[in-house]
Amino acid sequence: MEEKITYRVNYEKAIETLIWLATKKPGIDIYHIAKVLYYAEKTHLNKYARPIIGDTYIRMSYGQVPSTVRDLITKNSWLDPNYLDYFSASLIVNKEPYENLTALRAPKLEYFSDTDIECLENALNKYGDISFNDLKNISHQEKTWLETGEKRPIDYLLMVDEDNVNKDEIIEEIRCTAQYARF
Repeated sequence: MEEKITYRVNYEKAIETLIWLATKKPGIDIYHIAKVLYYAEKTHLNKYARPIIGDTYIRMSYGQVPSTVRDLITKNSWLDPNYLDYFSASLIVNKEPYENLTALRAPKLEYFSDTDIECLENALNKYGDISFNDLKNISHQEKTWLETGEKRPIDYLLMVDEDNVNKDEIIEEIRCTAQYARF
């Protein structure tokens, strides 16, 4: 069995992405953050053969969860304190009526390529206002959710759409570059 493809997340870019999302959609909840990021990364992977932040997605009962983003939002104590400080200086996690984010500053756009912004905007426009149940149902139809065990990391190769005309080339590119990629 071949090894699953994962990336090394860029923590600063992940935080800047959260700031970007919280700026574009004030009060965005953590569930919508997870799904918008998942679909933005999936779209970027299918169009440009690389993700945006390279987070490790975990198959959870409510769908695909970006583990580092989740750890930042929940302020997981095992994270580097410098990243937690950077996060806390940039975002507030509101608890009511549900966990959601407020940006304390504008995102540093130099972290993003034009294609990153394109895919983030498209995912936010498409999934940012869908109800929790509808979004859960949509995400549960994904190959990544259907073919990954509960609480297991998702293989980035499963994000490549079956009907993508460039599927073989994208998979080859991912296999060759994933271990070296920096976002």
